[in-house]
Amino acid sequence: MNRKAVFFDIDGTLLVLGKPVLQSTIDAIRKIRENGHLAFICTGRSRVMVPQTPILDIGFDGIVGACGMYGEFQGKEVFRYSLSGKQLEEMISLFRKYGIMYILEGTEYIYYDEETVDDIADDWYLQYVNETIPQRFLPVQKVKTIEACKASIHARTSDPGELYKSLSRNYEVMEHVFGVAEFVPKGFSKAKGISLMCERLGIDVADTIAVGDSINDVDMLKHAGIGICMGNGSEPAKECADYITTDIFEDGIYHAMEHFGLL
Repeated sequence: MNRKAVFFDIDGTLLVLGKPVLQSTIDAIRKIRENGHLAFICTGRSRVMVPQTPILDIGFDGIVGACGMYGEFQGKEVFRYSLSGKQLEEMISLFRKYGIMYILEGTEYIYYDEETVDDIADDWYLQYVNETIPQRFLPVQKVKTIEACKASIHARTSDPGELYKSLSRNYEVMEHVFGVAEFVPKGFSKAKGISLMCERLGIDVADTIAVGDSINDVDMLKHAGIGICMGNGSEPAKECADYITTDIFEDGIYHAMEHFGLL
């Protein structure tokens, strides 16, 4: 078998917040690397939100983060794309216009807006960020320069439809559930990140495997040589997958790696 490069989503695939990573998942990832294959994180999270424990301690060869905007191999950055000043101004102006809570996700920092966030404790994800990286979670009003790869919103009290229309001209709009969405510039996705990593490392995309569960995994599941959706995945992700494994808590990663002969 040719050496495979396997790209794993984090949330809903390797991890559910508040619960430990299954030992079978850890064993499977370590075993495929022992067998000469490469294992990558491929996540919508920006680099600063990829935790050492419990994720990176498993052992990975690299990271594709921020929906394809950032790439790292063996601890060294290999590509990084950031929103321009003009793009940031456009986004912030629209988020404030529609009164929608947002965060800007950078490689080293996450930024929130005091004008659109009433209380961090009111939103579970903001609370999670604040608890995880408190020194790297900053209000946009108190920084001179923002370096961000993407933006995310939680429209709790308004319909974000008009916002989506305004941003869809220049950005990919990925809505997970009503009012919860993330945005990256047109042309970027997890699939793009996989392509960029493969180009840098001389890997044929045909020798890649992508494992995910949600709407922002759809492009990479279609793009990779093999697309695997978790049993707990969303319908859009299942519909485009080549193989559906078992639920995350039913040894889904282990069964998928076993099914394709990587163990």
